[in-house]
Amino acid sequence: MVIGRFRVLVCLLCFSTLASAADSPYSLAVKSLQPTYYYQLNETDTDSGVVDSMGRGPVGEYNGDYGNGPEVGIPGPDFLLEGGAWTVSDEWDDIGEEIALVGLGEDNVAHASNNEGHITLGDGDLFAAKDITVSLFALGGQANGGDRLFTNNVTDPLTSFQIVVGNDGIVVSTNPTVECPDEDSCGHRSLFLPGEGIEFTNQGADRGLNSADNGWWHIVAATSGTTAQERSENIRLWLNGVDRTEDMLPGTTGWGTDTGLAKIGGRRADPFDSTTHSGAQDEVAVWLDRVLSDEDALMLYNVAIGAAAPTSPGDYNADGLINAADIDLQAEAMRSGTFDSRFDENGDGAVNIADRLFWIENHANTWPGDSNLDGQFNSTDFVVVFSAAKYETGSAASWAEGDWNGDGEFNSTDFVTAFSGNGYEAGPRPAAVPEPASCTLIGLGLFAALGVIRRRI
Repeated sequence: MVIGRFRVLVCLLCFSTLASAADSPYSLAVKSLQPTYYYQLNETDTDSGVVDSMGRGPVGEYNGDYGNGPEVGIPGPDFLLEGGAWTVSDEWDDIGEEIALVGLGEDNVAHASNNEGHITLGDGDLFAAKDITVSLFALGGQANGGDRLFTNNVTDPLTSFQIVVGNDGIVVSTNPTVECPDEDSCGHRSLFLPGEGIEFTNQGADRGLNSADNGWWHIVAATSGTTAQERSENIRLWLNGVDRTEDMLPGTTGWGTDTGLAKIGGRRADPFDSTTHSGAQDEVAVWLDRVLSDEDALMLYNVAIGAAAPTSPGDYNADGLINAADIDLQAEAMRSGTFDSRFDENGDGAVNIADRLFWIENHANTWPGDSNLDGQFNSTDFVVVFSAAKYETGSAASWAEGDWNGDGEFNSTDFVTAFSGNGYEAGPRPAAVPEPASCTLIGLGLFAALGVIRRRI
């Protein structure tokens, strides 16, 4: 009876959080990938600025006359075109079907620059890294030559990053130099039509983002590298669920900087400058020191259109399970020495044993030492790990083979980690009250279950 009442209490807490957190499936999907910053742009007035949902970034400021031009709280993204809208001709009209963006929720709102305002996020260096990914939704509009969807306004080509809508459509730039001596050093890539589009339109540039008629666009842009040329060559773009990287071709025009401040939807300090974005933006997420995988980018798109459910926090390989494969991936990140925010569970800018314990206790709801992840740490786990015969051999070991501290081996230090958790023969770990994101996932699952029950009745 007590357990039953506790479960009811947990469910009530979950539904209370579900009602207040306003996390959509899409926002849950973004958060499951642990971005460094996530500006959802859910504000309906300008009083308190623009908040980073991850709690790590500065509060953004609105720059413009928001009583007369730019707007907050406009209706959020409603539809996009499957595969991306190509420039249309009489002979070639493969623009795709309209798809509703149901994964963002009916109450989602967005920000509109309307060519008269933008959001200033703060010091551009806080938004700069050699490896970087930015995802967002953008509504097109007639470009004025350099409309920034996102820019960190950093001058160093080793960390500069901009997503721009120019006269020829979307551009990703990694070098702000205005005069570029050659294509490789410029770090500017423009989106061109696929071969079939060029054949029928006799023009190279894909100008689909220059018109609001084409609906919203889901954009994931990234780069990586240790030199300016590598970062230029490694620019990647996923547009409306399609990897368009091969269509990103080099140019010879840099895109400049102005204030050294990172911005959404604008370029210059003057909010009324004609190079602020003429359209709108929503759900801007930034990953520093990380390039999203093809699977990650596609997952975000599929969740946005309702074709997939968001992965649970801690499900690093997005297979729908919280299991040893996930904690072994985290261990690899710990040992690699390369920071990956996906595994940084406590948000301290490092991936270490603290994040491992967080995963064990919060995502797997178990104890250090639970090798078979059945929810208990007991003698059965010793049978499992010693059967693998990895103890003190120096051989590579996984979680199921005794590597409880994440150093890749099974030795006496793993017992220190396991027994310091005080879970041996303690039975199942007491259920923790789920975090907001987990509560929302539980709520969505319960709603689905109720639907099944009703259909059966």
